[in-house]
Amino acid sequence: MAQIPESPHTTSAAIIRWYESKPQEHRPHMGASLIGHNCDRYIWLTWRWALKPEFKGRILRLFSTGQREESRLVEELRGIGATVWDVDPDSGDQWRVSACNGHFGGSLDGVAKGLPEAPKSPAVLEFKTHSNKSFNELVKKTVKGAKAQHYDQMTVYMGLMEIERALYMAVNKDTDDVYCEWVHFDKERFTQLIERAQRLINSTTAPFRMSTDPEFFECKWCSMWKHCHGGQAAEANCRTCVRATPVEKGAWQCGIYNRELALHEQRHGCNDHLLIPDLVPYADAQDGSDNWIAYKHKETGDMFVNGLENNNDYGPVFSSRELHQTNGSLIGDVIKLKLEFPVSKVAAGSTTSVWDDLATHPDDLPVKADAPEQRKEAKKIKSAVKALEAFK
Repeated sequence: MAQIPESPHTTSAAIIRWYESKPQEHRPHMGASLIGHNCDRYIWLTWRWALKPEFKGRILRLFSTGQREESRLVEELRGIGATVWDVDPDSGDQWRVSACNGHFGGSLDGVAKGLPEAPKSPAVLEFKTHSNKSFNELVKKTVKGAKAQHYDQMTVYMGLMEIERALYMAVNKDTDDVYCEWVHFDKERFTQLIERAQRLINSTTAPFRMSTDPEFFECKWCSMWKHCHGGQAAEANCRTCVRATPVEKGAWQCGIYNRELALHEQRHGCNDHLLIPDLVPYADAQDGSDNWIAYKHKETGDMFVNGLENNNDYGPVFSSRELHQTNGSLIGDVIKLKLEFPVSKVAAGSTTSVWDDLATHPDDLPVKADAPEQRKEAKKIKSAVKALEAFK
């Protein structure tokens, strides 16, 4: 007998939807938790806010479980007689460290002293939860061998806190076993990680992909797959704009208005936005000026412009938001629409579309329904129109 699917109105489903209803925003800084990632490109794209996180509700609940475990571990360490500072005593806030003019850093789980193995030495605390398989691998290989990214995260914290050791505490979510490991500061590795962070912060171009194969296992499960392999241009926010620059004290400078940008401004961008050329993955930049960049599609050879000015030499104009919304495989079809209706506001780069009537009456398109190839073409064009409807 086939299993009856769960009703979308059950309590458990409602809980998952509640997690998903919470806004998922970009992290303001380049995180120490990511600096040990295998892919330079992933770190850079994440810091440049190429695509917003899209975690499912179950994963968000899993994150919450890990965060809740932290307070339990702090309580247990205090219970065995250790002194634990889970917040910075000077500020009363969570411990924070930063480097690279404030653009790189992270938050510590805590600092402890009076631990059984080293009662007189302070230690950085790092808490993680693991599945049974991951936990067993950790016990077998140690944190450096099994979770190198966690090891690097602690190395950054130790270096910036000027503390020589860290206690890594891992909880097995299946058995509730606790694994503890002492990690000692590696100055050479710390220097390498800080230099990597600074290099990526300074870079105005995207690093190379780990693989050109969309089925490569590390790419296939990456949150940036849609951008690197799926033909999706980056979001239109200040971090993805060619005229925004990271400056001192963790700030960003706008090259259009010549001023620093508040965090909420960075998240939304403006109508003068121009995508960094590397963030349009399916096309190569050919020409440009202060207000536009001309592109040539890598596969079709179609020409188009990102910007506000209509340059007839290079085809129709797309706003950055349109490019993000329209997959690279549909650009050719949208170009046809823009050329067919050149006076539309969409063709002029506006984010408020006057394709509404066209989308409402797709039968008005100049396509003959009795020709198979033309029916196929009509279907593609309707998909392109649907992509533009997001700007209503």
